[in-house]
Amino acid sequence: MRLVSINDLKKDKSFVQGIRWDVTPKIFMDPSSAPRSESGKLIDVTYGYMLYVDLVTKKPVLVIMQLRQNMSQTIGYIAGIPGELLKESMHCSGSDCIAGMYPISGKLEDWLKKEFGLS
Repeated sequence: MRLVSINDLKKDKSFVQGIRWDVTPKIFMDPSSAPRSESGKLIDVTYGYMLYVDLVTKKPVLVIMQLRQNMSQTIGYIAGIPGELLKESMHCSGSDCIAGMYPISGKLEDWLKKEFGLS
């Protein structure tokens, strides 16, 4: 698994624009658990990038998963994320944490959006 700098990711506009802030590990694993759109459609989890927190060698890391139609895959970890924001994300309710994946917290999402120039 490759380690990617947040500073390098900032320069990759296609990555930044492809982040799926609406896709959490729970929604990824069970798209029917997501709120439906106004038209009644399920959320599409077959494109973009999902960010989530996971434990790697007993330390929390921010993981990038590339969402695809046939086979999504983890493509790397993001370096340069404040540890306290990662740890906070691991304090989620049981149903939101699934298969060892933790959704990013509101504070971490806000921090990332600021870093990526989205807010």
